[in-house]
Amino acid sequence: MSSLSLRHIYKIYSGNVKAVSDFNLEIDDKEFIVFVGPSGCGKSTTLRMIAGLEEISAGELYIDDKLVNDVEPKDRDIAMVFQNYALYPHMTVYDNMAFGLKLRKMPAKEIDDRVQEAASILGISQLLARKPKALSGGQRQRVALGRAIVREPKVFLLDEPLSNLDAKLRVQMRTEITKLHQKLATTFVYVTHDQIEAMTMGTRIVVMKDGIMQQVDTPQFLYDEPENIFVATFLGSPQMNMFKATLHKEKDGLHARFGENDILLPPDKAKRIIDDKYIGGKEVIMGIRPEDIHDEQAFIENSPNTVITAHVDVLEKLGNETFIYMYTGGKEEYAVARVDARTTVKANEDVKFGVDAHHVHFFDPDTELTIMGVPAYNTFEANVVTENGKVYAKFGETVLDIPQNLIDRFVDMSIVNGRKIKVGIAPDDLKTEKAEGMCEIKAVADFTAHYPRFTAVYSNVIGKDNYNIAKHPKTDELNAGDKLTYYVDPNKLMIFDVETDEKLVAFSPITSNRAMAKVSKNSKGDAVMQIGNNIKFIFHDDTNKFEAGTYPIVIDFKAFSTSKEKMIKNPTMVFSLPVGDADNIGNHTILYGNVLGFETYVTAMIEGTPNVSINDRIKVCVDPEGIMRAE
Repeated sequence: MSSLSLRHIYKIYSGNVKAVSDFNLEIDDKEFIVFVGPSGCGKSTTLRMIAGLEEISAGELYIDDKLVNDVEPKDRDIAMVFQNYALYPHMTVYDNMAFGLKLRKMPAKEIDDRVQEAASILGISQLLARKPKALSGGQRQRVALGRAIVREPKVFLLDEPLSNLDAKLRVQMRTEITKLHQKLATTFVYVTHDQIEAMTMGTRIVVMKDGIMQQVDTPQFLYDEPENIFVATFLGSPQMNMFKATLHKEKDGLHARFGENDILLPPDKAKRIIDDKYIGGKEVIMGIRPEDIHDEQAFIENSPNTVITAHVDVLEKLGNETFIYMYTGGKEEYAVARVDARTTVKANEDVKFGVDAHHVHFFDPDTELTIMGVPAYNTFEANVVTENGKVYAKFGETVLDIPQNLIDRFVDMSIVNGRKIKVGIAPDDLKTEKAEGMCEIKAVADFTAHYPRFTAVYSNVIGKDNYNIAKHPKTDELNAGDKLTYYVDPNKLMIFDVETDEKLVAFSPITSNRAMAKVSKNSKGDAVMQIGNNIKFIFHDDTNKFEAGTYPIVIDFKAFSTSKEKMIKNPTMVFSLPVGDADNIGNHTILYGNVLGFETYVTAMIEGTPNVSINDRIKVCVDPEGIMRAE
């Protein structure tokens, strides 16, 4: 048994440089996990935190359910293979492999048995008497692997072990490491920037960018179902073609238009669009992989509704295949098609191609997230009503309680006055078993889609224009027309603005920002307000709203700003807010911090997304109009 659990892992260097942000991953026993991404994405840093070679800034790391944040690397029962082999040049292969065991004072007979067995597995028994300088790159890498094997660790960590090898040797070593994993039947965590290594070796791949995990899944699923544009274009060479497109409903189905081209989407693809707001002219990004653009005449004749026209510019003949670089509508740069080596297409011609519409992808141009498949939230347009002191959201035949716990986190209290909202329910939160306090949603199943770890059930709900999507166990067997009852914990509802899609619920309660203030007036008639020892506001008070004295005040959480222009204009309204937490809700960010003089933590909503981390201090300016005497 050798499982790993990484929970909310952060690595932050001095200067507020975030190398890894909120990394969450469960690694099962015997898995081969590959971290892949461009240079600087945080993959090696994450591996080094698992090894104990880098300190974890925040979060928890468990190996076999044991918290190991403060456990020394040598006591974590892991072995690491480095990019540069890290062999002792003055020692023989045998001594390099045995060195760690000798330090642990293991019996000589057991050391010899382990070294001989590892050498046999790796096919280097004949090299045990040699020194590293007499070995090739591939042989040195086998020795480095052997040194890890003799440890018999719970987890193997491999940091770009093949990057120093030539192309032919990399292919050979990829196969050997994969076979080694199967033989040893233990957990491997492997880091690479090479997508071919990732796709061919991993049972699951973790794609990373800028320290953030983008997607985790099996190689084929990542390739077929990328969750965002980065994953879609990172995996695959040549990379996926991206076109600016619009979606339109016609009598014969859903069409995608890009430039002068128009293709009809198959019904099974069209009905997976997660929101009707993307249909009817809103720009989307359409992705087509090079291998899904066909030049074969038979394909074009059999797919008349997916034919496009392009001007061919350059052909690259590689012997086994040909890459066609062409210009077509919806894309300023080249589009690329991967076709048979014996293609009859020629450069400088206008040519018709057929698109395999079963494999096109669509993304939101703003969020760059997929608009197909399983969304982060199912959204329902609902009306908010208040009856007998209780607040409800109603759509169709569904009535959802809005508990006080949720109301306390509203960023706009006009919601409770009958405002129209979007209710968001995560597919994971649609349960088929009832528990106390849950609300019901009635649905009728339409179709299912099978994913590596769950089955997505697409159902119709009265009051919802597009599909409701829930995650079911893979063992569930459902048919079109089956009646379903889902149960939802109202505390897990998310609420969005109908127009902007901005979140209207913060993850912590919005406080009144109440504080005891000592107020005086200066010679200009300005109010001088002292809060605690460190905050002094001075502002015009022409209406004499604040007389001299000591009394409680409150500050509207929307009265805060990080605008430099406002700080320059109102320098006496600026103070330093220590950031205890931050919640981005779309166009705004809510900051939480403990400030001396306030009764509870301060809640401040500011525009945009500031570059702050927990425990940072950020200067904020307060609008005097947002300060009021407490009742």
